[in-house]
Amino acid sequence: MGFLEDYGQNTKMVAFHGAYRMRYTHIHPHFELCFCVNDVEQMSVVNGAEYVYKYPSVVISSPYTLHSMSSIDTSTDKFDRYVLYFGENTLNAFDKKLLPIDIFQRNTWYLFKLTVEDALELKKIFELYRDNSTPAEQDLIFAMIVNRLMTICPPDSITKVGLPSFYIQDVFQYISENFMDGLDIADISKQFAVSRSKLDRDFKKFAGITVHSYMEMCRLNQAKFLLEYQKNISISDIALMCGFKSENYFFPFFKKTIGKTPSEYRKERN
Repeated sequence: MGFLEDYGQNTKMVAFHGAYRMRYTHIHPHFELCFCVNDVEQMSVVNGAEYVYKYPSVVISSPYTLHSMSSIDTSTDKFDRYVLYFGENTLNAFDKKLLPIDIFQRNTWYLFKLTVEDALELKKIFELYRDNSTPAEQDLIFAMIVNRLMTICPPDSITKVGLPSFYIQDVFQYISENFMDGLDIADISKQFAVSRSKLDRDFKKFAGITVHSYMEMCRLNQAKFLLEYQKNISISDIALMCGFKSENYFFPFFKKTIGKTPSEYRKERN
């Protein structure tokens, strides 16, 4: 399982070409809209359930949804994808008259089935997006994409997966927002009014790793970010800022996990 980069609250688009196999499910703190242009067999895994389909598609994942998407035929070169990341700022820029806000719910995942013709039309809108455009221009293109998607897709071509009553996705978010404060499993079980054993059991069943392992993953990712981008902060302070109990624990843990010391990691990124 992986925890991907936080792209912030505004939109960001990345284009990919060629087959891709995502070996691990992942989560991130923003929405993701993934558009596959081609009629290629794919598999998506969301919250532990597998979905196999062979048609052009759009997938919308809400924050902290555990998911992965891959092409089944890894030899094909006909696998073009646009991945659009966006946050609450983008959604808050519009009201319901301009954007179908209701589809952007917590703990949900949508699969939209497209025809080849619809996919080619949608691709033209995606190609309007430019990294050097203003945030307002990018938001408008995002709104054009979503509105056109909802227009061309009838209800029976949309698959929705929702787990609004399952609390583990809320645990993901709680840990991700509080791990730097020395959070431990006792704090989390108290927050969600469950026993430590039930919390760990449910979390491992859902995520494939323990609560402790996830917290350390968050702390490690934050430490890597600070080592690379905050050169003026000492490594000892970074350890404490990320919620590690001491630098004596942080140093061997980082070396064992990353394969190099924090100093070596920082130096190679200068």
